[in-house]
Amino acid sequence: MEDQKGVEEMSLDDYKKARKLAQRQSRRASTKGESPYLKVLDTILEKQETAGNQYLGMMEIPLSLVIGTKETGRSIAFSPDFLPLLDETSEFATKWLSLFQSQMEEGLRDPVTVYEYRNRFYVQEGNKRVSIMKYLKMPTILANVTRILPVHDSKKENVVYYEFVEFYKRTGLNMIIFPEPGNYESLLQAIGKDWNSKWNEEEIRRLSSVFYHFGIMYESMTGDFIPEHIGTAFLRCLEIFPYEELKEKTSVEICEKLEIIREEIEPEALEAEVERVMEPETEKTPILTRLLASPKRMIKVAFIYEGSTNSSEWNYAHELGRQQLEDSFSGRVITSVYENIQPQTPRSEVLETAIEDGNAVIFTTTATLMQASVQTALKHPEIYIFNCSLNFPYKSVRTYLTRNYEMKFLLGLIAGAAADREGVIGYEEDYPMYGTIANINAFSIGVQMMQPGARVKLIWTGVKNSKSEEEKKKLRIISAKEMISKKGTESPYGLYFQENGEITRIATSIINWGKFYERIMQYILDGSWKPMAYGDKKTLNYWWGLSAGVVELICSERVPGGVKRMAESFAQFIAEGSFHPFEGKMRDQNGKIHGIDGETLEVEELVTMDWLYENVIGRIPEQSELEEGARELLKLQGL
Repeated sequence: MEDQKGVEEMSLDDYKKARKLAQRQSRRASTKGESPYLKVLDTILEKQETAGNQYLGMMEIPLSLVIGTKETGRSIAFSPDFLPLLDETSEFATKWLSLFQSQMEEGLRDPVTVYEYRNRFYVQEGNKRVSIMKYLKMPTILANVTRILPVHDSKKENVVYYEFVEFYKRTGLNMIIFPEPGNYESLLQAIGKDWNSKWNEEEIRRLSSVFYHFGIMYESMTGDFIPEHIGTAFLRCLEIFPYEELKEKTSVEICEKLEIIREEIEPEALEAEVERVMEPETEKTPILTRLLASPKRMIKVAFIYEGSTNSSEWNYAHELGRQQLEDSFSGRVITSVYENIQPQTPRSEVLETAIEDGNAVIFTTTATLMQASVQTALKHPEIYIFNCSLNFPYKSVRTYLTRNYEMKFLLGLIAGAAADREGVIGYEEDYPMYGTIANINAFSIGVQMMQPGARVKLIWTGVKNSKSEEEKKKLRIISAKEMISKKGTESPYGLYFQENGEITRIATSIINWGKFYERIMQYILDGSWKPMAYGDKKTLNYWWGLSAGVVELICSERVPGGVKRMAESFAQFIAEGSFHPFEGKMRDQNGKIHGIDGETLEVEELVTMDWLYENVIGRIPEQSELEEGARELLKLQGL
């Protein structure tokens, strides 16, 4: 009897403790203007259309996702997180205590009954059992689950939810929740799957385990318990550390990894938008900093190329920029090159070698080197690391690229001036990546300004079984890549005419990476830029164009003088900011209007543009249609 009395007294103490916590939760909710009680599903559904119910069966569900009750009458007995609010002398408290004793002595075996709506669970039967399990901080509870389906429409929250439904059908995992459309597909890509992949029990168990341990560590590290934030942080983690590496780690090792990337997965980092630096002048050096900067400071700079400068036009262009940088800062800057990274060599090892060699600044020249760049930057926050790409959200690595759409517009003007009234002009592109659709549309807008009846034929060279060479043979005017290789100019590049097998080069744009690198290094040498270790922690992308002098138009003597002067005038207008190719209303292929009279499209609309201008023939290919070799690049920078 004494033992029983002791257990009852301990249970009562627990109830009092739980009630104090409940009262604190309710007060906190009230001060925020929120309900001090449980959410009620019936009330939520009064304002929502639904598409029917699905019984999912009996399963373990995460208690963190159980957030309310089905009916109003039971809500006021609990705080927002299911802790008991009623007095310990109430009948409710007596029943709660009885269940609590059962749980402590033999466990609660009966499942609760819940409804799932938009990734959250609401209790129909078993509210007190949920309350007790939450008080005891248990991770899951056994439940009979019925899903209430929202209407399947184009609203963002419904698009995301039905992506979750498809993911759940394949894995049965209900704890991984994302806030944005496409996040589940990104997760599948990160773990080497797609929507058509088969899953075995071991793969599902391993993913569940990795995510569970990640979630615990993330909550402990950041104090953030919002499931969508945890899901987003998990995706960010997989961008930096490959899943194949992470899934083999113990919980302690996962924790160590999270500590390394903490700067990139904290809530404020996940919410931060990329800040676009459109003009070099936005980074100004304080006068005092200039006076104090040592003119004799010497710095070592590494350039890392994934391939070689001999075989890659892209790498060769950056190599010319490196040489220009070293010539311009003779005696102050010493550069070195790391190229031809072998497939079996971890890319991060190459960056580590560059640091061991004394380099304080590292330029990685392709998006596929970003993962290694972030890993290294977080381990060495005193090192300046830059990656040549456009739309990454990391604050540990600054990114840089050129506004090529400005040059494409000028080339479109020249092509349109040479086109027949109803002529077709070819436009060659590899893959649909960030910024490339803006390039296509800017070219097409330029063509239309000069020849309203002309159309632009889109030719994708990076699709499987591409027939680009056959397609180009049928056209007289073609816009191809604007890169010159170290080997020479055997292949057509830029804007050219072809007739009877003869190629006539008309115009091209070039990127002066040397000017880019000179500007960046000047800021570093002046002391106006600091590495992450010294508090400079913005998510920055340098997206420079004509106004910065980093892109140039080159016209051959075959371009008529009037056309050349017109293109040069528009180049000046763009550089001055008095003209923009994407100002005003624009109509796409489907007749939809984009933009507003008198206003320019937002920068993010240009970066992520996914529609084609009205005079374009063709479409944007799906990722499944593209070459296998492009998969890694498109996973990082594809639309």
